[in-house]
Amino acid sequence: MIKKINLTNIRNHSNLSLDLNDRFIYIKGPNGSGKTTILESIYLTSTTKSHRTNNDFDLVKRNEKFGIIHLETNKDIFKIVIHEKGKSILINNKEAKKLSEVIGRLKVIMFSPEDLNLIKGSPHVRRSFIDYEIIKYSKNYLNNLTTYKNILKQRNALLKNISLNDDQTFLNILGTKLYEIGIKIIRQRSEFIEELNLETKKIYSLFSDKNIEINYLPNAKEEFFLNHLTNNQKQDILYKTTMSGPHRDDFLVTFMNEDAYKSSQGEIRLIVISMKLGLINVLKNKTSDNITLLLDDVLSELDDKIKHKFLDNLPENMQIILNSAINIDSNNVKILELKGEM
Repeated sequence: MIKKINLTNIRNHSNLSLDLNDRFIYIKGPNGSGKTTILESIYLTSTTKSHRTNNDFDLVKRNEKFGIIHLETNKDIFKIVIHEKGKSILINNKEAKKLSEVIGRLKVIMFSPEDLNLIKGSPHVRRSFIDYEIIKYSKNYLNNLTTYKNILKQRNALLKNISLNDDQTFLNILGTKLYEIGIKIIRQRSEFIEELNLETKKIYSLFSDKNIEINYLPNAKEEFFLNHLTNNQKQDILYKTTMSGPHRDDFLVTFMNEDAYKSSQGEIRLIVISMKLGLINVLKNKTSDNITLLLDDVLSELDDKIKHKFLDNLPENMQIILNSAINIDSNNVKILELKGEM
């Protein structure tokens, strides 16, 4: 459980300190008061990345040279210092050198309006979602993914400097290595999406009797991936890049047997919310670690009936941190009110 967070020069917070040592936290305040920034900072502590920007320095308050996120859980103390050249991450006063030392240490699942891109966005968004969620419970997957990306980078560099008449021995070696690691990634992704589909459908059925499905779309199934790397290298040489493999995977969400992209904004939001709640059960089946659920503006665009169902069916026995401009009446909620710029 997250106990407290301190933000120094993070977006519009010059100096903010909050006690989060409760099961259900509701952060309220007017637009511009920095509610989302608190959840963004927790998410960054968990994943090393913001869900709102690819540039870490965007989090630093304007005209300041650095920003600090200090977060304490019942197990660890995290300190992230963000500056113009990047960021440093300390866990229990020891600097983390590798991604594997950070990801999975603080397990969070977050819903934010940006997550609607899981349906509306590019395949890259969906692949990143798969990767970061599996990494939370599988260091083996992280190792496989890192190895695959390194081999792919090496193979693509070779493809840029090779012609059809050149010796292709090293290209064949790299192709074999890429296949051996790639099929492991394909299998892990397939298992994850299958489990996520089952759990999401269970959650979604609480809100609607309509049909949804999540289907994994591997760019190439195992046998076709091997065939491409062994028999279709000519195509890769001509295009100067590896045209097939897990680096081009995707998944498809359907609503009533149609691409969910065609659904209404409210329906897309409900589907994605169900995916995130379903994800909790997937993660619980994989690890005994505590999970914190972050909900950023989750109630917008949902009708009153769905809002009540959602709040009534939030998971028990885990920490939930929610922000909204909509009032929530409950005796079981700890309310933290932000007045404005801090």
